[in-house]
Amino acid sequence: MSKLFLLMPILFYFLSSLSFWIYLFTRNSKVQKLGHSFFGLGFTFQLVLFLLNTVKNKSLPLHSLEEILVFLGLILASIFYGFSFVYRKQLIEFGSLIAPFIMFLLAFSIPLSQSSQNLYNNFWFYLHVGSLVIAYGLIVFSSIAAVIYILTDRDLKRKKVNSFFVVKFSSSLSLIQNLEYKSTILAFIFLSVGLIASSVWSAVYIGKHWIWDVKQVLLFLLWIFYGFILHTRMIKHIKGRKGSYLTLVGSLFAFIVFWLVGHPTF
Repeated sequence: MSKLFLLMPILFYFLSSLSFWIYLFTRNSKVQKLGHSFFGLGFTFQLVLFLLNTVKNKSLPLHSLEEILVFLGLILASIFYGFSFVYRKQLIEFGSLIAPFIMFLLAFSIPLSQSSQNLYNNFWFYLHVGSLVIAYGLIVFSSIAAVIYILTDRDLKRKKVNSFFVVKFSSSLSLIQNLEYKSTILAFIFLSVGLIASSVWSAVYIGKHWIWDVKQVLLFLLWIFYGFILHTRMIKHIKGRKGSYLTLVGSLFAFIVFWLVGHPTF
């Protein structure tokens, strides 16, 4: 299985995920169509890859865990792509979860190799580190916005009209929470990119798709928690101080992962 060819559907599913997530808070129909187009390209490359391997092996490529993951991703993409023709508008939000999940499956299906050359001087390592640093910056920004929102809302309800927060921020309270929400979405996207890049990097240069390291496990749990935050905001419509408190919990979790837990050396 060609690694380069396998990277193409990963790239298109990433672009699809990005488009779907941008659509969630812009409601731009052109971005939505772009998300479906990238999803279609990812599905096409994935299907061609599966057929080429079938012809090459003269049998269905279902002999290893990596091949089964590719097939599972193909099935999920087929289900979503099929249903999207019937329930296109209703499945837009669903696509923002399906596309990244398939992207993860394909990342974990990249054939293993081991090369100590340029272990830390390569595209995937820089993408991994860069994406997580950006994610952490967005998490810090969202936590600052959450603190401002909580304190301003508290003083407003206590009718402390002369407090610093009420005077400075009460007129832009909805804007502050909107910035908190959008930065949380972007943080989730960059956490996803960082985890994908980590999987590809470790598969290519270390020989393992997943390293059972405390930091990597906690980073994965952080990604799940931020997915939960977005779920509560988009599906459960939790807003106000409750939503901001969740953001602060996520920020505390991120602080522990990024600063208090060390990375392994290779």
